[in-house]
Amino acid sequence: MAQRDPHSYTDPNQGRVQRAALKLTVDFREHRLKGSVTLSFAEAYQGDLDLDTRALSIERVTDEQGAPLPFSLGATDPILGERLRIRREQPTRSVTIQYATSAQASALQWLDPQHTAGGKEPYLFSQCQPHHARSIMPIQDSPLTRFKYSAELVVPNALVAVMSAAPGERRAGPTPETATYVFEMPQPIPSYLLALAVGHLTSRDLGPRSRVYAEPETLDAAAYEFAGVNDMLLAAEKLFGPYRWERYDFLVMPPAFPYGGMENPRLTFLTPSLIAGDRSLVNVLAHELAHSWTGNLVTNATMNDFWLNEGFTVWAERRIHEALQGVDALSLAAAIGRDSLNSDMERFGPSSPFTKLKTDLAGIDPDDVYSQVPYEKGFLFVTLLEKTLGRADIDAFVRSYMDRFAFTSITTEEFLSFMEEKLPGVAEKVGAKRWIYEAGIPENAPVFSSARLCELRTMGERFS
Repeated sequence: MAQRDPHSYTDPNQGRVQRAALKLTVDFREHRLKGSVTLSFAEAYQGDLDLDTRALSIERVTDEQGAPLPFSLGATDPILGERLRIRREQPTRSVTIQYATSAQASALQWLDPQHTAGGKEPYLFSQCQPHHARSIMPIQDSPLTRFKYSAELVVPNALVAVMSAAPGERRAGPTPETATYVFEMPQPIPSYLLALAVGHLTSRDLGPRSRVYAEPETLDAAAYEFAGVNDMLLAAEKLFGPYRWERYDFLVMPPAFPYGGMENPRLTFLTPSLIAGDRSLVNVLAHELAHSWTGNLVTNATMNDFWLNEGFTVWAERRIHEALQGVDALSLAAAIGRDSLNSDMERFGPSSPFTKLKTDLAGIDPDDVYSQVPYEKGFLFVTLLEKTLGRADIDAFVRSYMDRFAFTSITTEEFLSFMEEKLPGVAEKVGAKRWIYEAGIPENAPVFSSARLCELRTMGERFS
């Protein structure tokens, strides 16, 4: 087995999924998704196909001719879930799997009406990062595999469905009490960026490429808070090159949403706690937008390379803020970020392997060791490159990086090889291997100071 991702059963030698076609019914009564997924490959493959699942009920597997294929589910691993092994006796271009999710699917959150802003209708949303898409559908649940997808979601007639795809088309459902939403995702994504939400939703356009979705009770405040999204998008394009996802829409979630944001392409999820009334917390939106280049466009190959997503994204987020709000905004954010990093360094200990940028998480659930290290240590490393090269050269390097690896997933070693190709000798000059492969924060880390942060600390001390 050519397993390259320690958190997936994916074997690239068995073929990589290029397209997934979902047909699912959303059952709020049972808290389950029921239906099928058709997985297609670039060419016909024969032999075993190993897919990731977690607590799925697999009913039937067929090939493109509708002929049944033998399958078996392996024992449950607490991190990986269950391996679904499908036997392809003849060369097969696609497989269709009839299945249902568990009521306890790790990627799905079912909210009762009282947990929403409106308090009248239930709500469903997903969170697939880092390895929870396998609880929604059988899939090669690794960033190594990128696929386009289509989806048909049958939902209660009173509700609206959205996905990390183009805006859905509403059609009549199979019964009078239902509606069907049809989606098409034209760009290939890793499985952790698959996302869906179903609820009492409405929307408003905020620009030619951006729309905010929210519950009606939240929409006006959300539209005001994030009215500058188009300026943010234009600033990001000046820095990092053309936006390649066509649309940048986002969904403001119900009060029970437990995350700050999630960078699902074409539909970022945002916590309503960002709605402060003075647009002071929009940095989270900038972070998720920046992921459209750093993370969604060029993706870490595995969670061992997570810093490639987040270190570059924090750097890009702060460059966007600097472009819109000035250098003081960048310095303040960087100083606050360093405080957060120091806290996690103390929590892990300076020699902990979890303070490395390149990690070895075999046998470890990424959720259990989540921290600011890949974000803030990664930011410091990218900033060190910027200070060493100069702004013009780092910007040119980042753009060439995006162009070379657009819509692919890469390892840290592939990044270092590209860096040596484009910037010979720079990795050795800055001590890149120490930054990436050793614990702690090197002595050449950039230092940021913020007069505003000092003032706030002084005020806090007066009241302590």
